[in-house]
Amino acid sequence: MRRSFCRSLSVGLFLGGLILAAQDLVGHPKVLPESWLSLIGGEVNGYAAFNNLAVIATYHRTLGSDQTHEILMRLQKKCRDYGLKSTEILRVPVKTGYEFFGLQNFDGQVPTRGGRAELRLVEPMARLITTTESAPSALIQGSRSADLTAPVVWIGLGADPKNYEGKDVRGKIVLAGNALPEDVKEMAIHRFGAAGVLFYFDLPHNSGDNQDANLDSYWSPWGKDGRESTFGFSLSNNEYRFLKNLLDRGQKVIVKVKIDAEIKQGDEAVFETLDAAIRGSEYPEEEFLMWAHIDHPLPGAVDNGSGCAVILEVARTLQALIDNGLVPRPKRTIRFLWLPHVSGLYMYFSRHPEKIGKVRGGISMDSVGISQTLFSNYFAPCKPSHALPSYWSAVLESLAGELAERANRNLLDYRNQDNLFAPEGSRDQFHMRVIPYNGFGDEMQSNNNTVGTPTMAFGCLPVPPRHSQVNFLSYVDPTGLHRVAYLGAALGAVFGWTDGRNADRLINEVFGAGRTKLIQESNLAVAALAGADGRTIAAAFKRGQALLRSGLERERAMLESIGPLVPGDKDALGLIGLRVREETDLADSLSVQFGGEYRRRCGELGCRPQRAELSAEERELHGLIPKPVPGIMGTSAYFGNYYEKVLGKEKLESFGLAPDFAYGHVGYTEAHNFINGRRSILEIYQAADSELWSEGYPAMHGISLLEVANYMRMLQAARVITLEKKAAKSPGREVSHD
Repeated sequence: MRRSFCRSLSVGLFLGGLILAAQDLVGHPKVLPESWLSLIGGEVNGYAAFNNLAVIATYHRTLGSDQTHEILMRLQKKCRDYGLKSTEILRVPVKTGYEFFGLQNFDGQVPTRGGRAELRLVEPMARLITTTESAPSALIQGSRSADLTAPVVWIGLGADPKNYEGKDVRGKIVLAGNALPEDVKEMAIHRFGAAGVLFYFDLPHNSGDNQDANLDSYWSPWGKDGRESTFGFSLSNNEYRFLKNLLDRGQKVIVKVKIDAEIKQGDEAVFETLDAAIRGSEYPEEEFLMWAHIDHPLPGAVDNGSGCAVILEVARTLQALIDNGLVPRPKRTIRFLWLPHVSGLYMYFSRHPEKIGKVRGGISMDSVGISQTLFSNYFAPCKPSHALPSYWSAVLESLAGELAERANRNLLDYRNQDNLFAPEGSRDQFHMRVIPYNGFGDEMQSNNNTVGTPTMAFGCLPVPPRHSQVNFLSYVDPTGLHRVAYLGAALGAVFGWTDGRNADRLINEVFGAGRTKLIQESNLAVAALAGADGRTIAAAFKRGQALLRSGLERERAMLESIGPLVPGDKDALGLIGLRVREETDLADSLSVQFGGEYRRRCGELGCRPQRAELSAEERELHGLIPKPVPGIMGTSAYFGNYYEKVLGKEKLESFGLAPDFAYGHVGYTEAHNFINGRRSILEIYQAADSELWSEGYPAMHGISLLEVANYMRMLQAARVITLEKKAAKSPGREVSHD
């Protein structure tokens, strides 16, 4: 496959012997020998993972709740039963939910103890509307106990004071929604004196088109004025429409609310993380993390009971191979974490700051093993950010390719035990695709410039209905869990057991993948020249130069990242140095030929080749170096409203950033991640733009130089970075046109 791929890339590049050199490594050994892959494949057990998932899915796992504590205790016992002796439960105080861990907080979510809650219709008829016995997500987290009967008042968009004009809601229960629950609560309860909220959200959301799903929601149990809030129910679309229809018909709607809930105080007000490890024998301080967030409403089977069950199975698999004498103890530590969503890893690092800089890689597991028969989806292992170049990208692509080939070999041959299926699971075609970094999940917590851990993410796309009581165990295929655990264990094995005796496999894999990637990027740059006209060709050439520079910088760093796995081994380090030089030679040749193609194309267009000079704006921005402020951990790639809290809404808006800059926009995320104290604003822009171009991101993730500059100035105003001046000069090497 690689041979034909490289051959297609070579068309029009005039690479000659260079292409043949890139093909010399076709058929080189996998990053793990077949004997290791067979051991892992023979040990991993998808149905064991499924059975553990079935237990996890019986708990309503809201953060800081008794049920979350109970399932973490059960998982800790499982770890110990499996032979992992190094386990502990970390307890971190959370009093308000607005405590910042790095640049993230929990948006007001606090530890609670929830009992039973129910909402009943009293007039115009007797009817049970909803109960936490059937839909635990129906009670908004942060609600307090209540026992009252009151009329319902329709409000509509409950976050706008205009919705309340002419309506008396004091002591009544409002029907409002399609806004943030926190904003509805603040307006309805704290400004207008409502007794509580029946919250609806009938816009597209995580539970898809399931009209009976009660969307999981939370709010702070206090208002902005410090007074205690009351309660809220999250209605399904059908429940909301039923009540709304009664009100539209002019009927008086009275409901009875009964809630048993408690906001935890004192020593009980904690969020917890289960920490278990297979400690390394020679370099225990060097670590690889696998983690999954534990929280989500019952049953939460896919999101994220599946991730929790898979890392447990990876831990069992590797420990069993050690305990049965099939492999030695790993040289480095492999650590497993079951932790809070979004900010959990930052919470962990806030208690273990000594680990930052010593964690060499990681996997975030979230929503895996989804049945590909029930849902149209594919398994999507995700590469780390280009801003943290490491061997992990090539290793993931190699082992994921091996998994796909092995899983689909001799499909439906029931006699073949090499298909990596669970006997109780499916035997269907396995659909998977390695995708570029996206920063949409918990991998953003470490895949950044301050934590600095190149992190892969395991998930399935698209994800079926979730964040409600509609996230069933039946959505999960044991064979899917089996295959994901196999890949996770194989990746852990590469980190734990690589040394100078076997590092050549890894070095050559990274080298071969890097050469292919450089050729691919050269092809992209040449294609851009082919599509340019006389007015745009100089800009296309400048952008192509940046792409080639970024590619070489990345691939050299990927090879050099192997060095810490082979400290002091002259042969392995020598091979790394040799491969770096060979890759540099290839990049130089591609760059020269790109310059030649530029001159040729200019001749076709009848224009004169020009040097890639910097504009006045580019020279100014090349003279400014963003430097991270020491001690600030994290990136703005998620929630928490850190910048609005620090700057104020008006000041933040003055920078003109895209509305989704803080979450869902890879261009902004990567611009932040490429800050390293050495790159200028211009170089950061070029690096982020090159990654987006190289990996084929949709245009919506694109970012302009002006947007990067404004973003950096915002980060400076928020005191996340400083901007320091340097002597202006053109970035990188110029291609000669002589």
